[in-house]
Amino acid sequence: MTDINKISDQSISLRPKARLLKTLGEELISSETIALIELVKNAYDADAKNVLIKFSGDIKVGAGSVTIFDDGHGMDMGVIRNSWMIIAAPTKKNNTKSKSGKRRVLGEKGIGRFASSRLANELELVTRIPGKDAEIYSLFDWSQFDDDEKFLDQIEFLTEERKAEDIVEGWELSKYQKSDGRYKPQGTVLRMNSLKHDWEKSDFDQLQRGLSRLISPFSPDSKFNIFVDCPTSVGDITTKIEPPGIIQYPHYTVKGSVKENGEFSFIVMVESTGETHNQEGYFYAQFIHGVWKLVPRESAISDLSSENLRTIKCGPFSFELRVWDRDDLGNVIQKIGGGINSIRKDLDSIAGINIYRDGFRVLPYGEPNNDWLRLDIRRVQFPTKKLSNNQVTGYIAITADDNPALHDRSNREGLDNNTEYSDLHGIMILILTDLESIRFVAKKKDRNPGDNEAGQRGLFEEPDFGAIKDSIRDDRLGINETIKMVAKVEGDWKKQIKNFQNVLSQYHALATLGGIIDKVLHDGRQPLAKIQTEAGLGKEFIEDLIAKEGEEICLNKIDADQLNTGFYKIVGQASILRDVFRRVEPFGGRKRGRPKKYYIEDVIKDVFSIYKKELAENKIDIDIPDTDTLVSIDVTELSEIFTNLIVNSIYWLGMVPKDARCIRVLISRLDDGGLEILFYDSGPGIPSKYKEHIFDPWFSTRPDGHGLGLCLVGEIVKDFYNGSVELMDSGEKRGAAFRIILRKRV
Repeated sequence: MTDINKISDQSISLRPKARLLKTLGEELISSETIALIELVKNAYDADAKNVLIKFSGDIKVGAGSVTIFDDGHGMDMGVIRNSWMIIAAPTKKNNTKSKSGKRRVLGEKGIGRFASSRLANELELVTRIPGKDAEIYSLFDWSQFDDDEKFLDQIEFLTEERKAEDIVEGWELSKYQKSDGRYKPQGTVLRMNSLKHDWEKSDFDQLQRGLSRLISPFSPDSKFNIFVDCPTSVGDITTKIEPPGIIQYPHYTVKGSVKENGEFSFIVMVESTGETHNQEGYFYAQFIHGVWKLVPRESAISDLSSENLRTIKCGPFSFELRVWDRDDLGNVIQKIGGGINSIRKDLDSIAGINIYRDGFRVLPYGEPNNDWLRLDIRRVQFPTKKLSNNQVTGYIAITADDNPALHDRSNREGLDNNTEYSDLHGIMILILTDLESIRFVAKKKDRNPGDNEAGQRGLFEEPDFGAIKDSIRDDRLGINETIKMVAKVEGDWKKQIKNFQNVLSQYHALATLGGIIDKVLHDGRQPLAKIQTEAGLGKEFIEDLIAKEGEEICLNKIDADQLNTGFYKIVGQASILRDVFRRVEPFGGRKRGRPKKYYIEDVIKDVFSIYKKELAENKIDIDIPDTDTLVSIDVTELSEIFTNLIVNSIYWLGMVPKDARCIRVLISRLDDGGLEILFYDSGPGIPSKYKEHIFDPWFSTRPDGHGLGLCLVGEIVKDFYNGSVELMDSGEKRGAAFRIILRKRV
């Protein structure tokens, strides 16, 4: 280690090369649109009411210019020297409010001004403060920073105070200002010459999209207006930046807030029916299998440690989401006109959930190809139920003061990926899951008006031709009426086939899983037998060795005891593995045999034992009758039924206090010889609005739910046991209560 006392007293310091600013500006900022947005943010911080972005000349590389005009408070020479010219100046970090005190400043890192080096080779800065006849002019030649030999302190810029020439009465921005006498010649002009990028129509489309969402489109700030003026060669984009009209006509809206302690309240509106769904409760993070997962609770928890819970870290925020069914945009066309392709293009331009801090957008959330909530992946996995990113637009509103840990990365593009960000992400997924469940029900009502679907239709149920036969026998009905009946049966059968195809696609995945399990069973049994045999022999040898009193042995007794204990552990673990194989075997892919006679209580206990660890970790009490009811069943089918019920219960019981978690199973014979199984849990229960849909394929209120579990239960009971499954009224104890009737085989 170096002795600090022996170091020369001559100090040295870091001396950055001039090209460092290329990293801060040109190379750190990913696109020209983001560079312009950074400069517009500076105008906002300067209390500007209006900003104009004007493109002039031949907007090609090495030519043309882009100029930003704002009517903010401008800068004097002191601000230029002591703030604007100081890299990473803490001015805005120390003064979080704008000069007027009405705005929370957006730039705190002190490098946003270097975004201009991304856009052009040269920058002319002109600025004028109120009540002064002079303006300050500065010229920045960014090409100086390309010289690898120059150090940063060797770069110099021309700066002078001159008589006002650019910011005067009737200047470029005046035509966009309200002519009520309030506006005086003041503000800043950033003229960037010799462009570094060829600007084409697609670039202006991207710029317009980015600027239109810079301030929340749901509640635009009328005191901050953005205008763009570009050459007619790229189209008519000379306009005030405003969001597309489609944003006013969604099919579903969600609006609400989350408090610092996790208390949430939001309303889901189904626009086509006017139905509203109020959702309230508390979000907590629960430590499950080594990770924190967000869970909702209906009431506040006083002792968080006993439940392995913690409060959310992201801080309070509000949000609003608007959702469209892209295959049903007739209402939008009716209101704003245009063709379906144009409407979908507008929807694409606003799609994505944005994050706004103090009213200003945090990039890149909500940008094209920035599906930060991974909605498209969820959609691929569950296409009928989940929303894709291009169906949703919305905002999440945070503040720098209330959400300090949700801070930007160094490049100003995105938030740090920390615990606070993870909590925000998880909360939004839970909110979207609620919305998707409500949307699923609403869309089904639209497809089947007046059909309450009280009866449960089996997947393999045959079409009913009875009415058609009667029609043929009865000549009075006529051929047309008969054709109508045939058409109806045909339509119903086509729907049933499509339903079968959807379910079958997921069953293929389950069949693959069955094959994998079969492979595990086949390949695992041989080493398991070897473990048991060798461990057993070793155990016997050590026991014999220890029993030879008085004779010399190679191991001392303490070592032998430890070795003996180790062999006991090997035998014990091998037995556990053997039992696991035995319990998993019913889910293998091999052909099933004829149903055999079993005591159903023991079969059910075996299924529960597979989840022994999860049940114990979650402090869930189990109550299964000690009776012996002999039945003729297929163990695989019964195991699949109870596996799905148990997995669902474990998840939802996590939403209630640990001292109130239980699952109860009751079994009884019916007078007609059938078997009745009652399955209860003490979880939060199933909301009444979803009771008619829980057996539908793809329907699930769990964020990670496939929506096939209860559907599978219903199909097995209906098709193999000529039975039924119904959700019962659980009464005062709430929770989910299922009544399963088996009439065949048993």
